[in-house]
Amino acid sequence: PWLRHPGPLTNWRVSNGEPLRAGQTIETGASDGLKIESAVTGEVRLEPDSRLRLVAATEHEQRFDLQRGTIHAFIWAPPGRFVVDTPSAKTIDLGCRYTLHVSKNGTGLLTVETGWVAFEWRTRESFIPAGAACITRPGRGPGTPWYSDAPAALRGAVERFDATGDARALGEAVSASRERDALTLWHLLVRTRGEQRGQVFDRLSALVRLPRQVTREAILAGDSGAIDGAWDALNLGNTDWWRRWKGRW
Repeated sequence: PWLRHPGPLTNWRVSNGEPLRAGQTIETGASDGLKIESAVTGEVRLEPDSRLRLVAATEHEQRFDLQRGTIHAFIWAPPGRFVVDTPSAKTIDLGCRYTLHVSKNGTGLLTVETGWVAFEWRTRESFIPAGAACITRPGRGPGTPWYSDAPAALRGAVERFDATGDARALGEAVSASRERDALTLWHLLVRTRGEQRGQVFDRLSALVRLPRQVTREAILAGDSGAIDGAWDALNLGNTDWWRRWKGRW
């Protein structure tokens, strides 16, 4: 199950105590999984038929590449330190426990159990809190997150909209959304323009008490302060620290 490449030793070890090197690839068989762990970062369990490469392990970043299969990560390192690349998005841990699956065609599915995770591809970003999931596709990047208990009609409509940009699917997603689905609406807000964005905003403002400065006009104009204010109203964590770490989205 091991493909060895020269590289410096890291603080990651297999559960049997064997140390891992930067550049080393771990490949599990059809019936056997395994666990790797780092005292300063966290632990990662690989399911059978998975392929994970340890790209780099530095003071500021622990970087892996999940080429296929499934991992379960439990991370206690500071936010932003644990990163997993996939064929269609970069997964940035923000202090959490999550499951990440990559299929043979490169499509990824992220499910977050605690904390939250950022999905990133080029300029496209998704923020997935505990209890939510998100799909990422090659050539498209991360889609629109949804809570696991979201109505089936919302999930189906979001998937169609992400894949095709179909206006009817957007309308169905907006109509099916509950107050808890404001997470989904916020992501749709930043991925639409014009009257489509206005349609999303109208539903979001009916479900969530938005700050006074978060007006329809400001949102339609793409004002970053208004978009941030709408996020902050979801009570999922303030955007300030993310902007300091990542820069403006």
